[in-house]
Amino acid sequence: MNIKYITLLICTFLISATAFSQYQDQDKKAIDKVISKLYRAISFDKGEGQDREALKQIHYREAMVGMVDTTKIRMFTEDEFRETNQKAFKNAKITLFQEREINAITHVYGGVAMRFSSYEYRVKREDKERSVRGVNTIQLIKDPKQGWLIYSVIFSDTNSYPDLPDIYTKQ
Repeated sequence: MNIKYITLLICTFLISATAFSQYQDQDKKAIDKVISKLYRAISFDKGEGQDREALKQIHYREAMVGMVDTTKIRMFTEDEFRETNQKAFKNAKITLFQEREINAITHVYGGVAMRFSSYEYRVKREDKERSVRGVNTIQLIKDPKQGWLIYSVIFSDTNSYPDLPDIYTKQ
């Protein structure tokens, strides 16, 4: 084999690997922004309610939200889930709901991504406040015109399962 050919192959491989790494970094930063918007949009204070418009902007039009606990699995369209939550918050007189990401593991390939997002939320009703932790598994797709959008969110939390292992809470 010719030394020029081998050198060309090695250079091509290194350039490809560098380009792939750069795209991965750009995609992960864009996904971080989407997830940050998600947590901001679902959180509210003083009974204001969730930011439905912001949620529409970051979700694919056919997005799904699911909940898995020890007794059942419930799946909703994103709109159905928000409507159900809005009614439940109102009926329970929830005045505060703050959810934040504790830790994240993100995998990206091409136009698909998976975010394993550990979270903690605080909820307040009248003078009672409590905290719950859990995991959101968030699937994202990269729309050629809109960029990264959430396709589905499926979650489980400490209401049904034991507290999160350290691997999901350490940064």
